[in-house]
Amino acid sequence: MKFLIIGDLHGRMPRIHYKDFDAIIAPGDFCSDKELGPIYKKWFKHLKKYSGKKLKKVPEFDEFIGKYASKKEVKNMEKRSLAQGRKILKFLNSFGKPVFITPGNWDQSYGPTRIKDINKNSYTYRKAFADWWLGKYTNKKLTKGLKNIHDCQYKLHKFQEFNIIGYGLSSGPEAPKSKYKIGDSKKQDIKKLNLAYKKLVKQLDSAYKTRDRSKPTIFLSHNVPYKTKVDVVVNKASYAHNLHVGSSVARQFCERHKPIVCIGGHVHEHHKKTTMKGTPVINAGYGAKVNTLLETKNGKIKDIKFFG
Repeated sequence: MKFLIIGDLHGRMPRIHYKDFDAIIAPGDFCSDKELGPIYKKWFKHLKKYSGKKLKKVPEFDEFIGKYASKKEVKNMEKRSLAQGRKILKFLNSFGKPVFITPGNWDQSYGPTRIKDINKNSYTYRKAFADWWLGKYTNKKLTKGLKNIHDCQYKLHKFQEFNIIGYGLSSGPEAPKSKYKIGDSKKQDIKKLNLAYKKLVKQLDSAYKTRDRSKPTIFLSHNVPYKTKVDVVVNKASYAHNLHVGSSVARQFCERHKPIVCIGGHVHEHHKKTTMKGTPVINAGYGAKVNTLLETKNGKIKDIKFFG
């Protein structure tokens, strides 16, 4: 069995290097960052000023982005981004082979939140993200009518000799900390965040319980597991330089359930394989030219090839 793995695309149409494959795996970020991306880069540069400082309030993103685009302009940018993501999935669907996906943080698939003032303090900021990460499916505007696209977000698919399960959206470690660099958190807030984190884990574990226990599991996660060789930011210009920004949910899943492989992305600076407590972890990389080929035999990994 051969799986073609496509990395984070951000609106770029993938170039297929490996022509011989049985299925496609893509861990998200199909939608374009062409228009909104430069604004986000300025935002991250702005955030770097606050790195390591304790603040009473999280910096206002909406206020910041308003300097560069109106709310109407942002909505139109999001529509165009979504349309480009749809084009990419239509292209992958056209191969007539199963395509297993999770949504990335650019794919406008977040769940709802009741938090009104997200930037009030560190608790509201973190709680809003925990709610967003509970989004139960990839945006229907991306997948509707594409019969070969299999949404793995909190879902398990039984394919040939494998279970394939997914967890997307995450853009950083989800597990709460007792203290945050931005703002102060009360003990009761930490308890609420712990409950929100357990909800994420429970939702994924509930899907995993439906597996065929006689078959191995492939775990597809938008973000690679936390504290590995493929989740550390090496870009010195980033506010997260030298930090591990992987998913703690993905790490916990791998440690508890031992999938035969974990396939993720999100951290664009890596395109390689590492191992975490016996589980092979593949960072699928970034860009149109990047391909990975995973070859299995009798339910086990036979070979992994990287291109780009």
